[in-house]
Amino acid sequence: MNSPFILDTDTVWYAIGDGSLEKSRNRLADFHRVIILVDENTEKFCLPVLLTQVPELASCNLIRVTSGEKNKNIAQSSYIWNELTRLNASRDTLLVNLGGGVLTDSGGFAAATFKRGMRFLNIPTTLLGMVDAAIGGKTGVDFHDFKNQVGLFVNPVGMIAEPLFLKTLEEKQWQSGFAEVIKYALIMDRELWSKLEGNRYAEIVDWNPIIVKSARNKIDIVRFDAMEKGVRKNLNFGHTIGHALESYYLKSFNEITHGMAIAAGMICEAWISSKVFEMECTQLDEIVQLIDANFERLDFERSNIPAIIALMQQDKKMRANKLLFSLLRKIGKASHDIEVDEKLIEESLYFYIDRKKCNQI
Repeated sequence: MNSPFILDTDTVWYAIGDGSLEKSRNRLADFHRVIILVDENTEKFCLPVLLTQVPELASCNLIRVTSGEKNKNIAQSSYIWNELTRLNASRDTLLVNLGGGVLTDSGGFAAATFKRGMRFLNIPTTLLGMVDAAIGGKTGVDFHDFKNQVGLFVNPVGMIAEPLFLKTLEEKQWQSGFAEVIKYALIMDRELWSKLEGNRYAEIVDWNPIIVKSARNKIDIVRFDAMEKGVRKNLNFGHTIGHALESYYLKSFNEITHGMAIAAGMICEAWISSKVFEMECTQLDEIVQLIDANFERLDFERSNIPAIIALMQQDKKMRANKLLFSLLRKIGKASHDIEVDEKLIEESLYFYIDRKKCNQI
């Protein structure tokens, strides 16, 4: 077994990799009272793993929510606040968020706003949560079908990423998290790209080093730019178009995973990068090939594109009515705050659709 990566910062402690739960038992025992937030999936599949590794939590109260992006809203937050009140939670109580990115986002937001802020700890149970969503202090919920429209920057007291939980995942959740791993490779980690290139996520056997490397990449960026004023914006690569696609499918009641949307967004934004920075065509081809090897193309049509672009007008990266993108200069290097014309965005979505049709021939 690999040793876990343990890091204490001024505000958050991290335990990432094989054996993380075991290494964290003493820290968890220090909290006077713990409440665990679960959904129906993590209660069934992940809570037994947690209680086997940390039996001291067996007597904790549970708050149960319903899984799914469509439930990540103010109504769910209100339910969590009601349950915290019913259980007489105080600001000294610790809320443990046991779940994927949807649950850690909404649980963190509920904790951060309850009694002006109670402590919370994230234990992500998905690849997406371990390498991205549970790191960095972003909490929030969707509002009127817009992604993460209401939220706060607030750090958990800690984050435990234990790969044992990955054994409980459905294939689509593995795939969804893999999109964020690809993102780290593209924006900042050429070595990681070399490990991923030519591989399918389903063929990777040892995930521990990939999880640790990806999580460390995010931690390094967040420690340098916690409030997303500069280099942290690079993490938005693929997300401007990706979030619009995710919102579009959410509004159409045909929900897709976050990773599917971001994979599509990365293809489009890599194409825009090739036009803005004249990135080598061979690099664009490499990016598209790896994503296509791991993700099926989304099925929207040209007639849907105006509605998708309209959703971008609510993007948090809008400044003075201008859409700002994080784009690639080359594989392993990104830049942020790049203004992109709406026509170029439209053409990138045409590229995505036309390439999809070519791949189906």
